[in-house]
Amino acid sequence: MLKELREIVQQVTASSDLNDAMNELVRQTRHAMQVDCCSIYLRQPHKQNYLLAATDGLAASAVGRAKIPLGEGIVGLIGDKEELINLADARSHPKFKYLPEAREDAFISFLGAPIIHQRTTLGVLVVQQKQERLFEEGEESFLVTLASQLATVIAHAEAKGNLLSPNWHGVLRGLAGSPGVAIGRAWVWRPRVTFDQVKARKSDDAQLQHARLNKVLIQVEDELNGMALRFQESQSSESVAVFEVYQYILKDPMFISLIRAEIDQGWIAGSAVKRVCEQQISQFGGMTDPYLRERAADIRDLGQRLLTRLIHEDEGMLTLSLDKPIILVADEISATLIAEIPPNKLKGIVSAKGSINSHAAILARSMGIPAVMGIDHTFELLEDRTLIVDGYNGDLLVEPVPSVLREYRRLIAQEEQMDELFASTRLEKAITLDGMPVSLLLNAGLSADSDVSSNDTVDGIGLFRTEIPFMMRDRFPSEQEQVIGYRRVMASYVGKSVCMRTLDVGGDKQLPYFPIVEENPFLGWRGIRLTLDHPEIFLVQLKAMLRASQGLDNLSIMLPMVTNLDEVRVARRMLDRAWREVSDETAEQKGEIRYPSLGVMIEVPSLLYLLPDLAPLVDFWSVGTNDLTQYLLAVDRNNGRVANIYDAFHPAVLRALQQIFDEAERYGKPVSICGELAGDPIGVLVLLAMGYRRFSMNNSNIMRIKYIVRQSRFDELQKLLQEVLNQQQVGIIKDLFGRYLEERGLGGLLRGPR
Repeated sequence: MLKELREIVQQVTASSDLNDAMNELVRQTRHAMQVDCCSIYLRQPHKQNYLLAATDGLAASAVGRAKIPLGEGIVGLIGDKEELINLADARSHPKFKYLPEAREDAFISFLGAPIIHQRTTLGVLVVQQKQERLFEEGEESFLVTLASQLATVIAHAEAKGNLLSPNWHGVLRGLAGSPGVAIGRAWVWRPRVTFDQVKARKSDDAQLQHARLNKVLIQVEDELNGMALRFQESQSSESVAVFEVYQYILKDPMFISLIRAEIDQGWIAGSAVKRVCEQQISQFGGMTDPYLRERAADIRDLGQRLLTRLIHEDEGMLTLSLDKPIILVADEISATLIAEIPPNKLKGIVSAKGSINSHAAILARSMGIPAVMGIDHTFELLEDRTLIVDGYNGDLLVEPVPSVLREYRRLIAQEEQMDELFASTRLEKAITLDGMPVSLLLNAGLSADSDVSSNDTVDGIGLFRTEIPFMMRDRFPSEQEQVIGYRRVMASYVGKSVCMRTLDVGGDKQLPYFPIVEENPFLGWRGIRLTLDHPEIFLVQLKAMLRASQGLDNLSIMLPMVTNLDEVRVARRMLDRAWREVSDETAEQKGEIRYPSLGVMIEVPSLLYLLPDLAPLVDFWSVGTNDLTQYLLAVDRNNGRVANIYDAFHPAVLRALQQIFDEAERYGKPVSICGELAGDPIGVLVLLAMGYRRFSMNNSNIMRIKYIVRQSRFDELQKLLQEVLNQQQVGIIKDLFGRYLEERGLGGLLRGPR
């Protein structure tokens, strides 16, 4: 029956409509299993029953009408027990319930399997036969397999809204891209030109195609300059930096030379742009690192902008005209699209693609615009409908009822008050009420949060990602190219520490000119493992960092993905060598080069057992809570099937964090947190209670975390931690520290599911 199973699964999963998929499944299953009837019952939680949703064998008129209350009948029993039931004579079972409207009195034998998706029972799949018999083991397995496949189809259909009627209202789940709440009408945007619309064509006149490319490069550069200027005038330096990324790509000689090479090979300008951009989109889009994967969206946006100009050469500036404030809804939202909408007309953002690391999300956070990313839905159905964007939960509410609207309007008013509170401490020090000083640092890279020299709210950079410039080229960047980039960052933080993480590529972060193929990139050749195997790359980067720090003396260097002590020893020897060589070369120049502090990222669990031996080898530790949590719990948080298991408040994770701090205290090592837990309102309270004093986070979290710190007392937090130290239930930790926030008027920062 394997062939039949494959055919059924293939046809059902290919269907775009849930009802069609279910009808096809019951028809083919009845034929494949040679039974007299196959039916699907879907659970309706709010109505407390199972509804006959599809059948081939029962009365067709009963579909959508016949109902079985939860817990009743054999169908209800299967749902309660969440296991298969096989009966030779269903009529003799004490739970048997006859459905007269379905006309099932002729059926005797019964086989039913629960339809379960992520621990939730969605319904029951049933086959029946008129003669009395017990179904075979192979038939049981066949039905269970079909039920598991159907569960995925049903869950996906509900998420996409295939069950929605024009008058439907409810909640769609996504990712929280930017905090806040917005209410407004949906405005669905579609790009004028996409890569799929561009046909691959060649030309005999390469000179003409180069001229066309030159023209649109100037036009797009002018557009980007105008966008950056508008945000500069609004004093949003983080926003300006987003457009500097686009300008960086547009002016990158390697990127442009690749396009010109395609033109020289005979392709027209549009085809050349398409070919180069699709190659780089594929490169970035295939990475598992969410921060780097989102760079594919930047390339796509810039490529589509160039293509639009090439195709619509005679048109003037491309502008959007809106007569009222809107909720921007699109398959993929770019930073440049946001920039084209007048700020007073943009209330919220909803995107099918993208994550919290996309430039759209970063820009939305810097502008204070609520955003929800990753909404899997047919957006045409949302056009001009009333939406609530809940940027805390990642929820999108469609056509909310009046009582829900009133509650969210109250929350918006509360938000405005909290923003004023946060702003009031902008220039204040991060210090607890009982006098405990805290350092707030920045996680940065080639992104909006990397160029914040005017941001005087932070104490330095706790994590600077150096890998992006390596990935934007078709070769390794030269030492001088790296010096220029690193110098710009360090010069922006004179008198403040800048901690640069050495090259963290390999495995899941592919370089186009240095491909690595691995089955499991998370456990592969990456980070310090790769750079130590290629000292010619590592030494150049170390020298570039040292040269860039000359006269500034604010550099510290951090090693990623460290798993053993030998890696640290070899890296230290290479840093010694780089420092000696650079010092000798610059001996006659003004200003010596200070030997930097060297630290490690604690993100691999093996280091937890090596901390006493590690201490003499390094100057500081920094805890990457994201990867440490993933490795400790064996959970990929970007995998939707297991993401609910990822929990930074898991007792094992908290005990590991406490152990790291205790060992740091014992051996006199400065230790910081550079994962997302540092920017979480409850997370920072728990970490403070453990003793941590240095937190590195995204720029969007700095102000609220500073305010939370200034409203807290270290001695009170310690007592709370003692209460839950030996607790095994995560909810207790969140409840206690959440109540602490609420008592200080900060309950608005806690947005649990409503």
